[in-house]
Parts: sequence; C-alpha cells; structure tokens
Amino acid sequence: MNLRLIYSSILLCIGLQATGQQANTLTSGKQPNHVMADSLDVLARRYMLNSKQDSARILLDKAIEYALASNNPTIIARCYLDYANMYNLRSRFSESEHYLALAKPYLALTDHYEVGITGLLLQAHVFNITGRKDSAIYYYRAAERFNQERRMDYRNYVVYMSLGELYNQLGDFPEAEQNYEEAYRLTVAKEGKPDHGYVLLVYINYHLNRNKAEGAGRLIAEYDALVEERKKNKFDDPLKNVIMNVTGGRLETNIGFMKDVREESLRNKEMMHALIADVYITRYYEKRKNYGEAIRYISEAEQFAAGMTSVDHLYEARKMKFELLKKAGRYDEASELATTLFDLKDSILTLSKREQLYELEKRFGAEKKQKEIQLLTSQKELGDKTIALLTSDKKLAALMLQQELLNNKGLQRENELMDSIVKSEQAVGLAIRKEKEKQQLLNAALDRENDLKASQLKKEKNIKWLLAGGIGLLLLSGVAILALYRRQQRKSAIIEKQAADLEVLMKEIHHRVKNNLQIVSSLLDLQSHYITDHQASEAVKEGKNRVQSMALIHQNLYSEGNIKGIRVKEYISNLLQTLCSSYNISNDQVRITANIDNINLDVDTMIPIGLVLNELVTNAFKYAFREAGTGELEILLKASGDKLKLLVKDNGTGFPAGMDLKNSKSFGLKMIRAFAQKLKARLDIYNNEGAVVEMEISKFKTA
Repeated sequence: MNLRLIYSSILLCIGLQATGQQANTLTSGKQPNHVMADSLDVLARRYMLNSKQDSARILLDKAIEYALASNNPTIIARCYLDYANMYNLRSRFSESEHYLALAKPYLALTDHYEVGITGLLLQAHVFNITGRKDSAIYYYRAAERFNQERRMDYRNYVVYMSLGELYNQLGDFPEAEQNYEEAYRLTVAKEGKPDHGYVLLVYINYHLNRNKAEGAGRLIAEYDALVEERKKNKFDDPLKNVIMNVTGGRLETNIGFMKDVREESLRNKEMMHALIADVYITRYYEKRKNYGEAIRYISEAEQFAAGMTSVDHLYEARKMKFELLKKAGRYDEASELATTLFDLKDSILTLSKREQLYELEKRFGAEKKQKEIQLLTSQKELGDKTIALLTSDKKLAALMLQQELLNNKGLQRENELMDSIVKSEQAVGLAIRKEKEKQQLLNAALDRENDLKASQLKKEKNIKWLLAGGIGLLLLSGVAILALYRRQQRKSAIIEKQAADLEVLMKEIHHRVKNNLQIVSSLLDLQSHYITDHQASEAVKEGKNRVQSMALIHQNLYSEGNIKGIRVKEYISNLLQTLCSSYNISNDQVRITANIDNINLDVDTMIPIGLVLNELVTNAFKYAFREAGTGELEILLKASGDKLKLLVKDNGTGFPAGMDLKNSKSFGLKMIRAFAQKLKARLDIYNNEGAVVEMEISKFKTA
C-alpha cells in the first residue's frame, strides 16, 4: 500500500495539536490578524482531512494573508507547511517544495515544537518521494536529533518507521529492520500503546514482503492480542480505516507465509505462535470452503492449546472446530463436541469463581492470624497473672519462715529462762515459794504464747486456703473466658462467611441485571436497523441509550468493592464515552469538559441522575451543534453542604425561540421534570450562549 496518505494524515494530526483558537472565532466579530490566520488554518486542515482540497486552498490563501500581516513567524510557517502538505497529498511535489522553501526562513525564527518537527518531517518526506534518498535521510536524522534535544524521544517512532520504509526501498534490509525495531521498541514501552498497532502492522508487512517467517510469529501473536484488547475496551482508533489496509489483506490470504510461520514456531517450540498461525490458516481454508483442511489445522491448534493447558485458547479452538463441523455437515461430531464446549465454559466460569474464593480465603487467613495474635496476647496476660500469684506464694513462704525464726527465738528465750530457774533453785533454796509463783507466772505466759501460736497457725491455714481458692477461681475464670472467646470466634467466622457470600451474591445479581439490560440495549440497537421511519428509529436509539446508562450503573456495582454505591466520576466518564460512540462524536467535533466531584452516590440517587444526564447529552449531540466548527459541552456535578448541583451547558443553537420550557410536552423534558420532582430538585432551563440546564438536588444519598 502507498503509505503517503498515512504519513500526511500523521502530519496533519501533529499540526492540529498546535492550534490556539477555534474556527468559530470567525463569527465573533473583528479579531486580530494572528487569530484570524489561526482560525482559517484550522478550518483548512479539516477540509484537507475530508479531501476537500479546493476549499482548503481558498482558506489557506486567506490565512496566509492574515499571517503575513500579523508578522508572527510561527503562524506564517504553519500556514506555508499546510500548503506544502496539501500539494503533497495531490502528488504535486514541485509546488510542495516551493512552499517548503517559503516556510524555511520562518522556521528558523520560531521555537514552536510542533511546527518545527512538521517542517523537518515534511521536507524529508518530499525528498524521499521524489527519489532524493540521501537528502531524505539527512532530514530524517535532523528530525531525530530535534526530538532528542527536546526530550520528545517517543515521537521518533514516526522517524524510524519512515527510515525503515526508505531503507526497504533502497534494498538495505538490515538497516530497514533495525529502524523498524527501534520504532517497535518505543511504542511497545509506551503506556496505553496508542500507536503500537500501526507499527506492528507495518512491521508485519515488512516480514510478509521479505517472506521472513522467523520472528513474524511473535509480531502476529502480539497484534492479535492488541486487537482483542482494543475490542474488549471498545477502543476507537482514529486512523484505523487507513492502517487496517497496510497489509492489503495478505496476512489472511498468504497461506505459504503463514505455513512458514507455523513451521518456524514449531521448530523454536513456540507453541502459542504456532497455534495463532494455525488459526490464520484455518480462516484461509474456511473462506474457500475447504472445510476438510480447515478442520485439520484447527484440530492441530486444539492439541497445542490442550498441551499448554490454556483453557481459554482450548475453548476458542473447539468453538471454531464446532462451527466448521456444522458447515461441513458433520453434525454427529459437532454434537459430541458441543458437550465438551459446555464443560469448558463451565470450567472457565469455575476458574473465575475459584480466583474470587482464593481472594476471600486470603482475606480470611489474614483475619485469622490477627485473631491468633490477640489470643496469644491474652495468654501472655494470663501467664503474667499466674506469675503474680506465684510471687504471692513466695511472699507467704517468707512470712512463714520469719514466723518460724521468731518461734525459735522464743524457744531459745524459754531455754535460757529455764536455765536461770534451775540456777536460781540451786543458788537460792530459800526462795522456793517465790520461785513457784514465778513458775506459775511463767506457765501462764507459756499458755498465752501457745494460744497465740495456735491462733497464728489457724490464721496462716485460713490464708493458705483462701489463696488456693483464689488460684482455683482464676483458673476456672481463664478456662471460661477462653471457651467464650473461641465460641465468639466461631460466630464471627460464620458471620464473616455469610457476609462474604452475600456480597458475592449481590455482585452476581448486579452482573446479571447488567447483562439483561445489555441484552435489551442490543435488541433495541438491532431493532433500530430494521425501522425505516427516522423518528421511530431515533426513539428506539434513545431508549437503547437510556437502558445502557442503567446497565453502566449495575456494571460499576459488581466491578467495585462497594455494592451499594456508584463512583460518580467513573460512571459519568463511561456514560459519555458510550454516548460519543453511539452518535459517532469525536473530540474534533465536540470538546467535552467534565468537572465531577469524586463522590459515591447511592444507586437510587444515581439512576435518575444518569437518565437525566443521558437525555441532556443526547439532546446536545443531536440538536446543539448543527453549525460547522467544534462544539463545547460542559458537565458539572458538585456536592455543596446538603445540596448536589448538576449543570449541563453547551455553546450550540440553544432551545428554540418561543418554546415553553416549563410546560413543554416533549418526552425528554417531561422525564427530566419528573426526575427533578423525585429528587426534590430545583430545575432551571434557559439559554445563555447555548442551552443550559441546572438542577439543585435536595434529596440524595451517598454510599
């Protein structure tokens, strides 16, 4: 395919990023020269992208007049470059070089990045297309240095792709492949990979032209994965209609190349690449109704998937084989395969649920460890109390030892006293009477001391029993507390499991509601294609969008942890993307500004707000922007105290003059007023340089 159209489109897209004013400033009265030149230049680019070259030339003539009058080197250079690109699109390269020469002195005076890189790339492209390859290489390398000096290395992927094509034309294939690989390295590492699909297709095309099966399997597998990811995310590539023709359909029809890719992949034991090659070969034979060969290759792909234990790929391979068997009239085999397809589908669903249960089990394990830590802490506290009791026992033993020492001292004193009595009897025979009296006194003292000892022993015995009883009560209390704790732990585990099961069930319910709403939306979309009456078709389409807005709410509920609340910012972003896709609205047609607070709203509040937003945005896309130029749509949702403010404003034609907005019988306005009453909201509808709808909502719930 001729890549000049792709290249010129890229240059135009680069140029559109440098715009400073919008084309609708032409209608706003007298403007400065540089504003007029900028607006006319923007409008001319749009005409060029729509292949309206004559209209673009008229606008550029006028833009250059204003640009020269403004003495602004950036705008002058950009206008001359757009003129050069217009003649490049028409293959009039001498005129293109003429305007490049006029732009050159002004390029030297500007430091604007987009203008500078556009000039270098366009000059290199013109030299390349006119056969002056050395000069083209010089300017491509200059563009490479220009990007590196300004730390715009990612933009060099365009330079490397162009150099790859140039060296490919010169027959310098090692140099061509090196540049393709550099472009691949830049785009594969970019977050989101916005340009990687284009680079992959051109790189695959190079392998096709050179019949290089080695390395092609990796690129084809990566391209297929990227296509599937973009389908899944509903990604809309603005250059897809150009890029998809790069290989000219030969990737699906060049059966010899794909068989070489298969053999090379098998030789290198890259079974996934061989599987994808088999799928392409199967499609080739299926298109030619050679179902025998198609079934043979898809059966081989089925074996590869089974060997890799890839349930998803095995399911897709058997699904293709099932369709081929039906087309081949082999219904018995197809019927047998249908059963395995259902089993595989169940396996895929089981694996998905198993992953969810594994996550729940990990959470339960973490909570269980936390409870075990708390239990160990309680056991440690109980051990500390036991140690305190043992310390008390030691203190009691010390008191008993001290008492024993006192008793020994008493006995010692008693012995000394007895010795003194004996000595007294031996020494003083005459004082027997007095000694008897002393003996009586001593006996009385001994009796009192014995009574005191008995009383002390009784007290000590009572203390021992009290301590033993206290220790027993503490042990019983500990056992009872432990039993209660374990019982409470079992109850908590049951409650947590029931809560987790309930959450999974609620997510499943929301998922099924979303699927049912999605089916209704799809049925309405299909029905609209068979309705010939335009008004009825539009009504069905609006109904589809309303159902889709509710489906997005249920999708947010089951995809997030909070099953009752809606993330307003994410929901409105998804709703706007869906409506833009439904009405084919791009950023060039309508610039949307969304100022949304990061809040969570209850589903009963979000559904009417979502339907109101769906109605207002749909009306803006359908009726507001009928004039040429870029429209502006502003959406605001702010929480202020106990109020919630919703505002939708556009710069379009506004509501029709004389229309009774408060009593209009329009279904959309009736629905908006009904939801305003439900939300206890103050509703204002008026024109202010376009249509404005404000709602101050009093009745709302957060989640």
